[in-house]
Amino acid sequence: MPAAAGIEGAEQRSVQWVCDQGDWAQIDSFVERVVEHFGRVDILVNNAGGTLPVPHVEDVPELLAKVQGVPAGDSSFERTARFHAAAIQNNLTSPLWFSLRTYRAMAAQTGTGSIINISSGASHPAGSPTLVSYGAAKSGLNHLTRSLAEEWGPKVRVNCLALGATMTENFQTFVLPADDPAGADYFRNVPLGRAGSADEVGAACVFLCSGQADYINGTTIEIDGGMLPGTLYEAGIRTIEELLAGP
Repeated sequence: MPAAAGIEGAEQRSVQWVCDQGDWAQIDSFVERVVEHFGRVDILVNNAGGTLPVPHVEDVPELLAKVQGVPAGDSSFERTARFHAAAIQNNLTSPLWFSLRTYRAMAAQTGTGSIINISSGASHPAGSPTLVSYGAAKSGLNHLTRSLAEEWGPKVRVNCLALGATMTENFQTFVLPADDPAGADYFRNVPLGRAGSADEVGAACVFLCSGQADYINGTTIEIDGGMLPGTLYEAGIRTIEELLAGP
């Protein structure tokens, strides 16, 4: 497992398995496999998700649907409907399914479990143009976090991290413009002047799962460098528009 490289004894204590989170039956089998292999499950991080910004919410271009893995369909409306349905599935429904199934395992064992949902600054009440269905799903994920925390405490703590710009390969490819690859102009509306890193997000997850966070439950923590709501959408869509325009 690449993430475990360099950690002593990790070969015996870690595995890498694949599951289609859009299939509740696969989620059921996946969690069962984890419990059978390790004897219990203590932590779930709902990190899978994402989408692409679209210039016009009512008509998703065929190229963006293809990149997102959405069937083209027989009409532009079908393609658009499928694109937004996939955003809701990947960013709200699937995390709910994973949480439900994992809680059933956690509730049957000793100790307190921890579930972390990965949300986004697009969930802010200020709105998220170009990311309408994604933002709505992430907003729902924030609410889901609080509701599950109230239902499942004290057996399981449920918290959420709402990320701002985070420097990943996809972010560099689909968000940062070709003439600003380091994001110098893009990050002008982030008070810290840069993107976050995957390591910084990971450190926040480790904290929330640790004994130092035993009384933190049902909260959404923003990890966005103080990003001003709504300021990055115009800059973020430019790369997509250039992609659609072609060479």
